[in-house]
Amino acid sequence: MKITYLAYTKQPDKSTRLSVVSYDEWKQVVQKNRMLPAEKRRYFITDCFHDAGTLDCMVIETSYEEYRQWNRERMAAKRNRNLGQKICILSLNTYLKDSQNCITLEDILQADDHTEKKMIDKVQLEALQKELEDWRPWGYFFWNYI
Repeated sequence: MKITYLAYTKQPDKSTRLSVVSYDEWKQVVQKNRMLPAEKRRYFITDCFHDAGTLDCMVIETSYEEYRQWNRERMAAKRNRNLGQKICILSLNTYLKDSQNCITLEDILQADDHTEKKMIDKVQLEALQKELEDWRPWGYFFWNYI
């Protein structure tokens, strides 16, 4: 695994530019950050990717706004991964273990029961009700009256 550190450095012409720094230089910046108030801190994001079979990581200095956006997306992805672990997806061809008659989940669902269509209809009606309410405040009440 290769880690590259990119930080803003002052150039001889007094400008700042994003450039590659060593681990020791990056570590000094992080140590100085601990002493600074939040509005003067330097913020870094991490980006990892596979390149030619090895994992490459980049630690990049960014603005506070970019850091907040990156952190928000990262936390949302983590939350979704954790919630996704709680979801169990079953095939309709799965046999029920407790069943002695070898019944599948598909057999349990009634052939005339259109669960998907009912859900789609419900979602579309809720969206229509929301649009009515946004259009005119009394639109939602009129919908319920009908």
